[in-house]
Amino acid sequence: MGSHGPRVTAEPPEPRAVREVLAEVGEDPGDVELAPIEGGASRQTFVVAAAGEPRFVLRREPHEGMSFAPLELELRAIAAADLAGVAVVRTVAAEPAGGRFGPGAGYLMEFVAGTSLAPRVLRREELSVARERLPGQLASALAQIHSVDSAAVDGLAGGERDPALEGCELWERELTEIGEPLPAVEAGLRWLRLNPPPPPPAIRLVHGDFRLGNFIVDGHGLAAVIDWELCHLGDPAEDIGWLTIRSWRFGNDDWPVAGLAEMEPFLDAYEAAGGVRPDAERLRWWEAMGNVKWAVICARQAHDHLTDARPSTELASLGRRICEPEWDLLELLAEA
Repeated sequence: MGSHGPRVTAEPPEPRAVREVLAEVGEDPGDVELAPIEGGASRQTFVVAAAGEPRFVLRREPHEGMSFAPLELELRAIAAADLAGVAVVRTVAAEPAGGRFGPGAGYLMEFVAGTSLAPRVLRREELSVARERLPGQLASALAQIHSVDSAAVDGLAGGERDPALEGCELWERELTEIGEPLPAVEAGLRWLRLNPPPPPPAIRLVHGDFRLGNFIVDGHGLAAVIDWELCHLGDPAEDIGWLTIRSWRFGNDDWPVAGLAEMEPFLDAYEAAGGVRPDAERLRWWEAMGNVKWAVICARQAHDHLTDARPSTELASLGRRICEPEWDLLELLAEA
């Protein structure tokens, strides 16, 4: 697929600019230092420390990058989820593109202690109690997200037509723009188009990337749901299907819900928290769509590296993972 260039680490904004923005909202921690948080493949993230202690986190849109939801929309979705009772990270201040945070728009949020690294969540001994609590907490958080009125977040994409059809068209467009033949994904999209579930009972706010890696977890369990840049209006079952694809089990393949739990107890907890329980066929469809989505995202990220849009060994490495969701997708189609 071409040669891999050196990883390019984004330069953080000037510390004095960050301190200036914080002072304007009554948060002046004194001198601050910024360091990149590795692992994100889309928005740039930096920890803001004062006196050696992390105090805030800065998320910024890369000037040359692309996200599905504008940063301003992400903030509105987080605020609506907060009102619905979802554990989120409080936003402190925001700057538009070209502002004091640099070419891309960005925002500061509070620092929440814990880890978002999935292998640690699944295997660290000190998080054993958290692992017991997480399935129920995640089910409740999803039910709260899906309780948000579809009109509560102005500007959300989706919801105008059947979410299944919208999903097929979105990922078909993305695959066409990349221009790389992925026969297994194309076969999956054809099956998805031929076997759509009935329209959902209601169109709701969908997180779009609800999975291990996008939760901050501490010793008590779920501390915050983060990374809302794929939020949109759609079928709530999409979030459950995405949470259960094998890529997000990180080796715990026997536990379909994020490598943590069986499906039925999770759905029991989701329903008890107010969610509308999807049937098995609807979940199978969205799990298949989740594998299509992940394969195309991997291809998109690798394409950005190979075309020098965003040279990065991290993005390049995602190209090697395309085969994983392709394999899982073909297994799902065989079962169906």
